[in-house]
Amino acid sequence: NGSQPNRWDPSVSPFQSQLNALGDRRQYGMYDARYHSTSPSAIPPDFRVLPERIILVRHAESEGNVDMDSYSFIPDPKVPVTDHGKFQAQNAGQRIKELLEKSGNKDYKLYFFISPYRRSVETFQHLKSVFSENQIDGVQEEVQLREQDFGNFQDPLLKQREKEERLRFGRFFYRFPNGESGADVYDRITIFEDHLVRDINAGRFGRNTTLVLVTHG
Repeated sequence: NGSQPNRWDPSVSPFQSQLNALGDRRQYGMYDARYHSTSPSAIPPDFRVLPERIILVRHAESEGNVDMDSYSFIPDPKVPVTDHGKFQAQNAGQRIKELLEKSGNKDYKLYFFISPYRRSVETFQHLKSVFSENQIDGVQEEVQLREQDFGNFQDPLLKQREKEERLRFGRFFYRFPNGESGADVYDRITIFEDHLVRDINAGRFGRNTTLVLVTHG
């Protein structure tokens, strides 16, 4: 009668059928309820162990925040936090601790990703001081989380002219001499995000784990 043959094999799972182009009625322009968005078989079950939450922490107050001239004689990766910054970091750790304990779960774990820059490392060190050792599941330095590179030793007057030029050129695509553009930072952060998702999919982090990223802003 000219109709398409029914090639659906009920012993084959819907997803395997789709892969093999067998039994998927949509191949014939027909409606197949198994692949409708409301069908439980439309999306594979997600068995991944996901982080409880992801917390972003900007590094505490640094010497560069209180004296911009310090960038002209201290390499950017070596700029430390101030005494007030140390207090800020401990306070941030306390607030994170209160947030986690408020959830009622006393068995939480923390895993840190940090920028290798000194101000980020010192922020992490003071932040983690409010937690016990068995609550820290690990720490990993990630170079992709570093500050945007604005150049090497930064002359204040020259840097001011460059920032004015950036406003005329466009903030996102302007690349500082010997430094990076916003687009460059976007590219490397995307690489970090890809690696993070891959780690999550691979089951790297246990249940009740909170990821804390100590980076720049």
